[in-house]
Amino acid sequence: MRLWIVLLIGAAFYFLLNLFFRKNWYKGLTVSIDFEKKEVREGDKNTLTEVVRNDKAMPLPVALVKFSITRTFLFPKESNSAVTDLYYRNEYFSLWSHQIITRKYGFTASKRGEYSITSLDLVCKDFFLFKNVFAGLKQFTSVLVLPGSIRPGEVPDDVLHLTGEIVHRNKLTEDPFAFHGIREYQPYDPVNHINWKATAKSEMLQVNTFHTTNRRNVTILLNLETGSLRRGDVIAEAGIKIASYLTGYFIQEGIPVAIYTNSTAKDSEELIYMEEGGDEEHIHNVDVALAHLELKEFYPSFLQLMKDRIEGNDPENDYLIVSNDRREELVTEYKELQSRGFHVSFIIPDYEYVSVKHLMTGDSNIVKWGIDDEG
Repeated sequence: MRLWIVLLIGAAFYFLLNLFFRKNWYKGLTVSIDFEKKEVREGDKNTLTEVVRNDKAMPLPVALVKFSITRTFLFPKESNSAVTDLYYRNEYFSLWSHQIITRKYGFTASKRGEYSITSLDLVCKDFFLFKNVFAGLKQFTSVLVLPGSIRPGEVPDDVLHLTGEIVHRNKLTEDPFAFHGIREYQPYDPVNHINWKATAKSEMLQVNTFHTTNRRNVTILLNLETGSLRRGDVIAEAGIKIASYLTGYFIQEGIPVAIYTNSTAKDSEELIYMEEGGDEEHIHNVDVALAHLELKEFYPSFLQLMKDRIEGNDPENDYLIVSNDRREELVTEYKELQSRGFHVSFIIPDYEYVSVKHLMTGDSNIVKWGIDDEG
């Protein structure tokens, strides 16, 4: 009889303790995951910070936090993680009363885009480690990965020559007699523009700036559609990096840049473009816009984009086409625009082993930007 009483008391204790656990396990329990840097460049390192807080007196003997995120974030290989369509990670915690545990995971952002935690789940075991309780958590943190940087030494000689000619042509429009103002010296400023008197007063190099006789800009037209049968996505990504590099290059040379594309951001129908701008903020805004570009199976007509953005506009501006696709109608339109006096150039990103010499013959404004198979 005593044994039955002990068993009944034990069963009641087990039932009440589990009932108490189920009603209270989630109180004061929070899980947050955030990125150390909200914005990085492709190829940069970042850190994912996971914070689990148990803000109550009741301890939690075993808590499992499970989350998934894009597989383009390259984490070190560990036994508690797996990579398939996404990167999945399971982390176990033992939480005492009023305890906070913080863990950090370093990774490399290998591909541009905007990313967030795709799922975040919390699983806890009861006091007797027999049963699980589950909660799906919402997470709103995200990180933006900008297009990767291109160092000057990675730019092909033909492209350097082409962009140098564009800069030279635009610099010729500066009027040395139309004084505009004084500002801090930048690496691309001519030495003969240094204002030594202003420099002596401010103790920092200052230069004179001048009005231009004819304000010009560079308009970049980026075509995401490729004519390649092999890894067209790699070529498209290279084109995005090139457009980012060219924007920064020309603005640092004092030339305003506008950029137009034939793609949209995810869940949008508006083609991504940036009107003319010429400062550091504009460079950043262009990179943000390029980071959101979506690669698609089909794109709106780039030929129509060329016509809309060049024909009828200022022929004194420079128009720079970045396109792997060089089908006959695009090349014909390019040559037609040139024959009408427009300053149009054509950069073709493609694999090193692909020859485009038949297009380049006799036309120094068509150049190839060679990329390797990995992009």
